[in-house]
Amino acid sequence: MCILKNILILLTLFSCSSTTKDTFNSIELVSSKGEKIYINSLNWGVTDDNQITVISTNKERVKERTDTIDVVKGLEPFFYSFKNDSLKLFFSNEATYKLKEDFKTINVSYIVLSAEKYNKIRPKAYNNDGYFSIPRREKIIYPSDMPKAPPAQN
Repeated sequence: MCILKNILILLTLFSCSSTTKDTFNSIELVSSKGEKIYINSLNWGVTDDNQITVISTNKERVKERTDTIDVVKGLEPFFYSFKNDSLKLFFSNEATYKLKEDFKTINVSYIVLSAEKYNKIRPKAYNNDGYFSIPRREKIIYPSDMPKAPPAQN
């Protein structure tokens, strides 16, 4: 009985340890004058459901979980758009992130939307249609011979 109990304890300890690697994402934004900034995010956990995000001139920021200075924590902290040297950050109900770094040629604006308006741009952000999520979603192209889903039953 004692041996079985020890085996169960060991199995529990080993099954709880994570061997998955963290997922680092970096999006480079370049102004018309050549200034580069990066939207970096790091996800971890079995389903990558922990996230830190930073906007910086340093491409290497948040490659490690310990790099937490001036980051925003949480999944999908904001949507963004970048056009004509203007970076717009869109938030639901309140701005939860403020950059500490100033940029030479890129203007940053913080736009707080109602939850309803924020949810209306969500599909566009998920499809990279003028808006983007953090990390940016990649379009999945399924094979043409992939079976179709069964019709919905009433």
